[in-house]
Amino acid sequence: MGITRQQLRRMITEELLRTDEPSSEMRQFSGSTPGKKVMKAGEKIKAAGKSINDLAYEQTGKARVTLSHVAEFAYKLGEALASMNDLEEGKSLTEHLPSVAELKRLHKEIANLEKL
Repeated sequence: MGITRQQLRRMITEELLRTDEPSSEMRQFSGSTPGKKVMKAGEKIKAAGKSINDLAYEQTGKARVTLSHVAEFAYKLGEALASMNDLEEGKSLTEHLPSVAELKRLHKEIANLEKL
């Protein structure tokens, strides 16, 4: 003897109630132990960005500007990683990351500092 329709409906309903709403892979990762470690590392990256910014003000000219941009880039990266669990519905982690244009600008500024 098999299961009745009513039993099947009850089993499906119980299973649906037992499972949480579907969530993104990023949300699942951020709730895991490795995800929490990444967020902690993000805080350290933010702190490094702040330290670099403080050091930038001890420099002059292009070095100061470049170090400020390095600090900003590092801070944004750290902020994005540290807050990946705090994202609101409809928001994306990529909105908080530094842009490709910022990376290219930084690359160019560092290259200019290396010139004689």
